[in-house]
Amino acid sequence: KSRQAPGEKTYETILVGDVKDRECIIIDDMVNTGTTMVSAINLTKESGARGVYAYATHGVFGGGGSLSDRDADGNNFNSTTAPQMLNDTDALEFLLVSNSVGKNRPGLAPKIRQLSVAPLLAEAIARALHNYSISGILDLEDLPKPPQRP
Repeated sequence: KSRQAPGEKTYETILVGDVKDRECIIIDDMVNTGTTMVSAINLTKESGARGVYAYATHGVFGGGGSLSDRDADGNNFNSTTAPQMLNDTDALEFLLVSNSVGKNRPGLAPKIRQLSVAPLLAEAIARALHNYSISGILDLEDLPKPPQRP
């Protein structure tokens, strides 16, 4: 998204690149009200994406509160909660969020899946305890290379 000035509440959703007939993943740091994510999902699908998936590190979901009647683009979401609004977005296959905010929430909508950060935190603690590099967790050199596409 592109905002005009710091603190500006309105924004323009911009798609960069060609997504026609591709599987697309939208990545964001957090989902609060869900309106930014829904706008990006819909724009991606309307631009010809075959499938749209999303990932956000923090699934805040507006503290469980209600959304306003309209998002920044003027779309009406009937004052539903963020998880339900995302679940009702036909263009979305599923949204993956970490469990970094709050405990596992089994009542989340079916299209929202949670990934535990516990293994990552355990590895970081073990590395720190044994004086190994924590940033080494991010070293992807030892991962097997995916097969090349024709």
